[in-house]
Amino acid sequence: MIPMLTEGEILKEARSMKGDMTAVYRHLHRHPEVAHKERQTNLYIRKELDDMGVSWLAPADNITIAVLDSGIEGATVGLRCDTDALPVKEETGLPYASETEGVMHACGHDAHMAIGLGAISILKRHPGEWRGRVKAIFQPAEEGENGADQVIATGLVDDVDVFFAIHVWSPYESGTLHVAPVAVSAAVNMFTIRLRGKGGHGATPERCADAIVAGASLVTSLQTVVSRAVSPMEPAVLTIGSFHGGTAGNIIAQEAVLKGTIRTLREETRAKASESLKRYAENTAHMYGCEAEVEDIRVSDVVRNDPRAAKVVEECARRLVSADAVGTQQTMMLGDDFANYGRIAPYCYAQLGIADSEKRTDYAHHSGSFRTDEDALPLGTAWMASVAARLGSEWKEAKQWARFQICRIHDT
Repeated sequence: MIPMLTEGEILKEARSMKGDMTAVYRHLHRHPEVAHKERQTNLYIRKELDDMGVSWLAPADNITIAVLDSGIEGATVGLRCDTDALPVKEETGLPYASETEGVMHACGHDAHMAIGLGAISILKRHPGEWRGRVKAIFQPAEEGENGADQVIATGLVDDVDVFFAIHVWSPYESGTLHVAPVAVSAAVNMFTIRLRGKGGHGATPERCADAIVAGASLVTSLQTVVSRAVSPMEPAVLTIGSFHGGTAGNIIAQEAVLKGTIRTLREETRAKASESLKRYAENTAHMYGCEAEVEDIRVSDVVRNDPRAAKVVEECARRLVSADAVGTQQTMMLGDDFANYGRIAPYCYAQLGIADSEKRTDYAHHSGSFRTDEDALPLGTAWMASVAARLGSEWKEAKQWARFQICRIHDT
């Protein structure tokens, strides 16, 4: 009988590592890098892994995949830890605030990296006390920039049997663990619309085709995609987040660029919204004598937790905290490209509550005031290490049982 790590032992060890994890978190928070630029972040991660004696793969300068083997046969578990920061000016006033002007970890990815490194450290120190292998994926460009697809394209996670990710979550009370077999977040499309007209003097509009006027009209008309082109029974969001055009007050703009996102829960709704976006853009541009070029990128699918994986994750949560600290999840129109790993294997995406009004850790994600409750880091680390150990031990048996049940049904 193999002595397996217990949740109690894991949590005790994670708590003893709080100082080290906090130092990692603060370093990463102080040195954020935006999507596709996470090079120094990965050098830091690799040094931490080297110090642990953990091997790693580096298919790109901003992708690191730590590889850890228990020495005992079991499932291969993929742990996703995103690494990119956001182009947001930090307003926290923290002593370890971002040192990069206009860039900060405003979504908690610094905490995810600290949690992932902590979980690897625990598992590394206990060979022979858990089963299988772990591939900890330090993924770039999660924020709508196709980072998961870049990792998948390397082929280095094709052997993963089941994936797991934790996201710190400010709407939930700090120290609570949330997981459920539900659709956690929406499918994400990111789009860019370029309107091209005919520029000229601001005093002779009759000789021009004003791209800004066309863009302003398009912003308004696109609001009716959700209200009129999509069924009111279907959740959908269409947001224009950026509108740029023109160079001076007395020059009619020749070009205007709009950027935005579409969020949906069903593929049919997604297709309808995308088709409407293109049609509205082209027709509106034509009405003002302009042309429209639409780039509509499918960034990620719906994050939908596998029921079997969610069950294991919930069981781990209940072994770590009291019953009243384990909660469910609600479907939101946010998005995460973690869903794309579902093309390889089932997955579970869980949330760690960090909201504490006294510590001011309840600000919205993507806000300049966002911060993580450092006291929640050990719990997140323990949860990730526990899930990796449990899935490594139980996942292949669960898959074999499911196949047996299907065969038995067919036989009868």
